[in-house]
Amino acid sequence: MFKKIILSFVLYAIFSFQVIASEDRALFWRVDSGAATVYLFGSIHFANDSFYPLRAEIERAFDASENLVVEVDMNSPGATARFQHLMQSEGSYSGNETLKDHLSKKTYEQLQNYLNESGISPSMVERQKPGIVVLTLAAIQAQQAGLKPEQGIDVHFMEKAKNHKKILALETMDEQLRIFLDIEDADLLLQDSFYALETVEEEMDTMISAWKQGDEKAIQKLLFDDILNENAAMISLYEQLYFQRNIKMTESIKSYLKQKGRYFVVVGAGHLIGDKGIVQQLQNAGYHVVRQ
Repeated sequence: MFKKIILSFVLYAIFSFQVIASEDRALFWRVDSGAATVYLFGSIHFANDSFYPLRAEIERAFDASENLVVEVDMNSPGATARFQHLMQSEGSYSGNETLKDHLSKKTYEQLQNYLNESGISPSMVERQKPGIVVLTLAAIQAQQAGLKPEQGIDVHFMEKAKNHKKILALETMDEQLRIFLDIEDADLLLQDSFYALETVEEEMDTMISAWKQGDEKAIQKLLFDDILNENAAMISLYEQLYFQRNIKMTESIKSYLKQKGRYFVVVGAGHLIGDKGIVQQLQNAGYHVVRQ
């Protein structure tokens, strides 16, 4: 049941595999109020050369915007140092404590087997907390598939915005990292992640096709509906990963719509879709949201 949770962790990374982006129907919306225009673009956090150039309509919207809005501004002063501090102080065990102390014998052995088969040194993750281990393994999987974080969509726009646009953040570094630090049931999460990570490229073929066709319903089914229909207990985890964050992000976006100017918002694609997504919440609030 955790298979699609792992897929949601790496959605933004693997979803760009072998995509010719200039021909895409990427998730992209426009919202207008009396004073402001907000563009909403579903981000991929890992990508490769095949993802560029982006559709001209998207780049034009960015060029016309005075403000770039991202989930977390990693280029802000002290951001990198803060991230490293949080990873060491909150994402890692202290003293002689290691991951082995917090996993069952079976799960720990499975982890060691997975690391050995993947050619990953156990020392890379032995002091990390479970949620961070999953993120680390997902990032390694993405890079082994030829994808790089420095070529991600959000990084692409942040580089272009330097010295030209105001960069705003919807979340703090602490808020985003805390999501993965507070995940419960580490054993179950890790057990099912091993298989999911090994098969994620195959599983993502359907997701890639849905994204290229702009098929929101198919993405919604793969990312949310299937797992929530299989196990309602997963709602609490999805509340933490997506739904509560969507509410906060929507409130920030509504505040931009009450001001003057143009805002180009780049967030993970999963935050935009579905009944609890940002697009639907804006529509519920009375805004006219138009797919581009």
